[in-house]
Amino acid sequence: MRRIWAVTRQTFAQCLRMKVAAAFIILLGVTLAILPVTMKGDGTLAGRIRTLLSYGCGMTALWLSAVTIFTSIAVVASDISGKQVFLVAAKPLARWQYVLGRWLGIVMLDAMLLVCAAVTLYAFAQYLRGQPALNPSDRRAVETEVFASRRRVSPDPPDVRQRVEQRIARLKEEGRYADALEAYRLRAKGDASLAEQLLTEQIQGDETTAVQSVGVGEGFLWRFKDIHVVGEEIAGRGKVTAVNLQAGALRIQADPRLLGGMVYSGPIRVEGIDGQVIRLEGDFFEVQFRPEDAQRSTLTVLKPGSEVALEVDPTIQVSFKANAAYVSAERMLPALWQVLNPSTGFFYQEFRRDLYNTVHTLTLSARTVDTQGRTEIRYINLPFTSTGQGASVTILNSDVGVLYRVGGFEGNFIRAMALIFLQLMFLAAGGVCVGTFLSFPVACLVVFAVLLLSVGKEFLATATAINPLIATPVSQYIGHDAMKVIQVLLPDLSHTNPSGFLVDGMLVEWSYLGREAASTIGLRGVLVLALACLIFSKRELARVQV
Repeated sequence: MRRIWAVTRQTFAQCLRMKVAAAFIILLGVTLAILPVTMKGDGTLAGRIRTLLSYGCGMTALWLSAVTIFTSIAVVASDISGKQVFLVAAKPLARWQYVLGRWLGIVMLDAMLLVCAAVTLYAFAQYLRGQPALNPSDRRAVETEVFASRRRVSPDPPDVRQRVEQRIARLKEEGRYADALEAYRLRAKGDASLAEQLLTEQIQGDETTAVQSVGVGEGFLWRFKDIHVVGEEIAGRGKVTAVNLQAGALRIQADPRLLGGMVYSGPIRVEGIDGQVIRLEGDFFEVQFRPEDAQRSTLTVLKPGSEVALEVDPTIQVSFKANAAYVSAERMLPALWQVLNPSTGFFYQEFRRDLYNTVHTLTLSARTVDTQGRTEIRYINLPFTSTGQGASVTILNSDVGVLYRVGGFEGNFIRAMALIFLQLMFLAAGGVCVGTFLSFPVACLVVFAVLLLSVGKEFLATATAINPLIATPVSQYIGHDAMKVIQVLLPDLSHTNPSGFLVDGMLVEWSYLGREAASTIGLRGVLVLALACLIFSKRELARVQV
């Protein structure tokens, strides 16, 4: 172990002295420094932070991957080409210990550089977080959609079996089923069972699309399960500082413990009456009630200086994207949202007007979820208030989901950086391996090719897929078989890119991190290192000439 550690320390020190490593480190530092200034996103504060996190993670992975490839190859290839490896061979150091020590030295360098880059990126993100938001909704997005760690639950898939059976029965009654089946038999090259399967899948797809579109006055009903909300209700008291019940609003001063549990557009109960936070600033917040609730006697007697009971619930969020073939001049789709707790009967509804073909978020009290993690959400398509006309609205099942907070941003950020570290560890193993038997330029080309293939693995698999229904040239079969080999040998490094998780505030699961670690390092990385040890142990470093 001491021998491996000695090689590790020497490798780490040697890498720090390399000019190529210093050049890429400087490039990484400059890139991270200019991102907060140059990246504007969509103009909102949340957009700027999302852009920073996305490009920051991408640039960190890119530059550190380049550093890893060049240094891991150089430390081994230069030893062989410069004959320094003879000194190593003369010492009581096994060749596998040399390979492992070289790899660990590169990994140590990667860990140090990644920590520095992560701290810098985190500091810039926190700096932007403290900047003024465009509006309250922008601030809500920053706090609940970016600086968060959320899990997403999709609705139960639509059950269209009965609709499919009815449509097939109708085709048979009308005498059109045989003709439709004959058309698919041609595509299936005469295979009757495959033709029937293709026809059924086509009908199922059509019916699934049909139930995801509704006309005016119609609606969707989505059922969700396995929602496990983290957090408990926070109760306390506050002091009313301003009353404007004509607008249905109160301004209330509260202690930081209560304010810390609130979110913009989130639920709040004042004297047991449900309201919505419309402003959150300093030591006070503003709450708005529905018109009918604002006239209740419990609120009408309040005046500046009155003390009120406050209750803050944990929240869930509904993310959705609606699309329509026709919209009004203001491009807004009016709708009524109704959410029901199926066990307690707690009911919430809200009228909304949202921009079509854009992702929106609805923040709700966690009381809409029962103890078994279930909730029911109904969307009712309403006519435009200006014209009285309506539009057919489509919301795909994949475009709607319930998100709930399960942790903080910092822990999620650390796990996201660990995903990048897995990529660097694998590239270090690859660099050390090829450096044992290839020259520096050739080895660099090989590892960069491996990097590109690993990142584009999913795209290449789709591009080389074989369609059994059409004639396929021999070259495509060769590409398909080659891609199968690549899929087995190389990890999918697109899965170690954490940008998507951080930009949307989604949880990097420990199980996900563990699976990627097992696949990238535990399996393929170990095999590459074993191959490196085998090649180096069998290689003839010097030839005795007589």
